[in-house]
Amino acid sequence: MDLEDLAGAITPNIRTLLHCVAQRRLPAAAELTTAADLGERRAIQGVPIEAVVTSWHRAEREVFTWLATVDVPLTPDEHRQSGRDLAAAVDLLTATSTEAYRRARTEVAAHLEQIATDLVSRLTGAERLDPQVIEERARLVGVAVQEPHRALAVRGSHLLPRAQRLVLDALRPMLHSRTVVGARDDVAVIVTPEAPGLVAALTRVARSAGRDAMVIGVGLPRPRFGEVAGSCREAMSALEAGRRAGNLGVVEFATVAADVLLLENPLDARQVVDSTLGPLLGKPALVETLRVYLHTGLSTRATAAALRLHENTVTYRVRQITDALHVDSATALVRADILMALRFHQLDGAVRRAGS
Repeated sequence: MDLEDLAGAITPNIRTLLHCVAQRRLPAAAELTTAADLGERRAIQGVPIEAVVTSWHRAEREVFTWLATVDVPLTPDEHRQSGRDLAAAVDLLTATSTEAYRRARTEVAAHLEQIATDLVSRLTGAERLDPQVIEERARLVGVAVQEPHRALAVRGSHLLPRAQRLVLDALRPMLHSRTVVGARDDVAVIVTPEAPGLVAALTRVARSAGRDAMVIGVGLPRPRFGEVAGSCREAMSALEAGRRAGNLGVVEFATVAADVLLLENPLDARQVVDSTLGPLLGKPALVETLRVYLHTGLSTRATAAALRLHENTVTYRVRQITDALHVDSATALVRADILMALRFHQLDGAVRRAGS
């Protein structure tokens, strides 16, 4: 307990108790102010409300004990009356402190929530951030900034608050530090401390969402909170890549990094599609055959089964493809530019809707 706390809150309240006992009365309105100040101070300090109530009962016991040792002993009746007067005064002061405590906590919580929301807005924005400034603001809301963190981007098919709540409820038992939550358009962004089993827990949540189909983009972890802006961008990008590919559930940035590169550079990707698959673009059946053929490891039989075609039909189509793309053999189709072009074509749905 520092001197300011002792002089500003404790001593005046003890003096009030003594006056109330000596004058056999309840605390006056002016005397209740210091009890309210005590409640507000403890709320801001983060002291549990139970500790505030306990401190008043402790003060009651100390004053009652002191009354038993005064120079002029009290008679039994006086001692009982003093005890009743003391208890009544403590009850009123306790009620005043707890009411002020709850009011202050509500105001503090709203303020801290706004700080957290603003923090997420900055982390997901395009502005270059100073890690030290970010960590200073994060400390205000109780974030353990020295620990590894990563970002999650959550989008549900129905109510976003419900999807956000499901994720937070799943993470809460795993964490010992505060998460920071905000929103970007129709996406909830959660910055969470890194924890073992985090991705597995998110996967269970996504599977249990039922009719509220959910996509959760997961950024890569960063060693400190001040560096987590990059993870926020990764989480948002992973979510968008998963959405464009029609994937539900958890989408980790590490698994879709190539897709993100294509989606974030649509003009370049379209140029690759045009230059690589140009002769096939007016023939959707050949494009799909090429995609499945490469996906099955150049297996004519597997491609025929997947497309429900006769193997001779697949063989004929592969020949058409090699001729159109001017390659010598089917094995020459295994090229990075062809694979990238096919992937962008699949992600975008159709090249002509690349920017939609």
